Amino acid sequence: MKEVEITSKDQLWRWLEKNNAQTESVRLITWKAMHAEKYVSREDVLDGLVAHGWIDGRRFKVDENRTAQLISPRKQQAWSKSYKERAARLSREGVMHPSGTASVQDGHSSGLWNFFDDVDALIVPEDLKAVVDLKKWESQAPSYRRNLLRWLKLAKTATTRKNRIATICKAIKTGVKIPQM
Repeated sequence: MKEVEITSKDQLWRWLEKNNAQTESVRLITWKAMHAEKYVSREDVLDGLVAHGWIDGRRFKVDENRTAQLISPRKQQAWSKSYKERAARLSREGVMHPSGTASVQDGHSSGLWNFFDDVDALIVPEDLKAVVDLKKWESQAPSYRRNLLRWLKLAKTATTRKNRIATICKAIKTGVKIPQM
């Protein structure tokens, strides 16, 4: 997999401008905040990606000085509230690239723009509500509950959904966190 190391927000935006139409994912390497002259914040990275129709993956450590994350052109994927709000802000600021605007339009036309609205609102589906300890559920951080609800919603079969509900209930009961999906 190709690696792209950046040392400024402008460098990221130039790379995205040149490469926004490619279909392959890349590993984006960024410097940690202790290297202020080369540091690009997570917010700046996300702005660039959304503006160009790309999406980010989980970050991981490269070494003591740098982190990496998989970045990819956005395909048919659901839009979370934070990405929708970011896209709206970037549009208001007039910095959306045509590929980012097309990605937003694709989200609307595919129905995936609102797919996670219930998850973002932390609405507990009835099948989970019937079996989970709601008091312990509510004691979890909203970001963690959102992650679990997203994971549950993305189950492709009834069996997978049932198994995920069982896993969620066990984790809530025992206090053992399920890693972020």
